[in-house]
Amino acid sequence: MAITPPISQDGKQVFLLDQVSITALVISTAPFGSTIPSGLAMVTCETAWSPTQFVIQANDAEAVQHSNDAAHPALSITGKNYGAAQDQLSILGSVTNISGTGDTALLTVTLASSGLVITVPAGAVRNAAAYGGAQ
Repeated sequence: MAITPPISQDGKQVFLLDQVSITALVISTAPFGSTIPSGLAMVTCETAWSPTQFVIQANDAEAVQHSNDAAHPALSITGKNYGAAQDQLSILGSVTNISGTGDTALLTVTLASSGLVITVPAGAVRNAAAYGGAQ
């Protein structure tokens, strides 16, 4: 019986050291100091594939521009305001460990800006290499 490799949300194989983006939603955001918005705000997130929550630094993610107000205290890697509950974001990082198979395989991902480490299911990621690109 063949072992199924980890599979991304796009049906592509995921490998160690792949650069990935994790599709997630904001649960809550803790502002950093008195500067709003801030790339150093701490953002609690979860994916649609798992109810497990994890915390990232705001500038570990990309998001669409939202209002520059207290409801959006996070600043993305490209300088866009976000951070309200249910805002969508793409968290950027590299796969450093794989456990399991298919879209439920658990991927350990080291985040692009902060170096924080999170674990997410393979079905929650898109891998840049599958499209001939890099982040």
